Amino acid sequence: MNLNFVLSFPPFFKPRRFERTSPSRRRNKSRLGLPLSAAVVLLAACTQQPDPVLEIDGPTMGTYYSVKIARPAEGLTAEDLRPKIEAVLNAVVAEISTYDETSELSRLNRNSSADWIPVSRHLLDVIAEGQRIAKLTDGAFDVTIGPLVNLWGFGPERPRDAVPTAAEIAAAKARVGWQKLALRDDPPAVRKARPDLYIDLSALGEGYGADRVAAWLDEQGVADYMVAVAGAIRAKGLNAKREPWAIAIEQPMPDRRAVHRVIPISDRALSTSGDYRNFFEKDGKHYSHEIDPQTGAPVGRQLGSVTVVGDVGMVVDGLATALMVLGAEKGPALADASGIAAYFIVREGETIRGFGSRDFQAVLKVAGGAE
Repeated sequence: MNLNFVLSFPPFFKPRRFERTSPSRRRNKSRLGLPLSAAVVLLAACTQQPDPVLEIDGPTMGTYYSVKIARPAEGLTAEDLRPKIEAVLNAVVAEISTYDETSELSRLNRNSSADWIPVSRHLLDVIAEGQRIAKLTDGAFDVTIGPLVNLWGFGPERPRDAVPTAAEIAAAKARVGWQKLALRDDPPAVRKARPDLYIDLSALGEGYGADRVAAWLDEQGVADYMVAVAGAIRAKGLNAKREPWAIAIEQPMPDRRAVHRVIPISDRALSTSGDYRNFFEKDGKHYSHEIDPQTGAPVGRQLGSVTVVGDVGMVVDGLATALMVLGAEKGPALADASGIAAYFIVREGETIRGFGSRDFQAVLKVAGGAE
């Protein structure tokens, strides 16, 4: 789950990927503004006026997308761009959404063939990235986790009124396993070891959507932009102040919003996964949408969020989820061992502590951010 917003940009909370939210079971789903402080306003008044910015935003994938273009070309308007950007995002939904019964992924999930099933190149690429991360994390990330996601009420099926039983979890786990899915590159196809294998690409979807919009903007010759699909972000060039784009990382608190730190990025992708926006509570216990494929249950609460910075939105989106599932000890260890630029926020009693991997510190130095 991604939970970032851009400073000076209308922030938003992220509902579930590709989802229909359920107000009776979810908290803090509204789109809230974060007013600038008086000090920031005064500072802006004393500095040079920023360059022009073109802004486009709207709903997508059960959440919101936002695009900012600094110093847009003459004649470029939001009215011209909006339908084209939304066409790109709609194409992504048509490929990989589990909430759209007509999507290519939904059709694949319904297909009970034991033979090779032809798929589009786009869909295969997303699944292949999921399989790569699964191998890297020894199954902490798993694109076949759909049965468990649905069982716990975080998928397209009707939310549950009770915590799943041990027997229900065991039955769902039997249908989960990234090694039960085989891929073929040419021609693109997948093969299921079980006919009821259910693929869920939500943990890659928003980053993939941001990548596709960024690629389209590149094709149009746009040099300076920020694309956000919920908290999955792609940034290129510089913002209106001719500085790197400033991305604010939240404190992992479900009942209020507060900035933990700001990360400057340029020509990079960034994504955050956390346990504090998409969850439900039952009998005083917190159940996050972040589910461990090994246990079949939501992860514990020590690790509040993970932010990953890299080159590709889909990749950092998936890695943030994987490190979140690995937890406060195994996650940082894997990040250091694998060269992943990650920032972890952990809960230690009543306090919150943040720390970055070795590669994260290097990213900040390049971007000019404070450590």
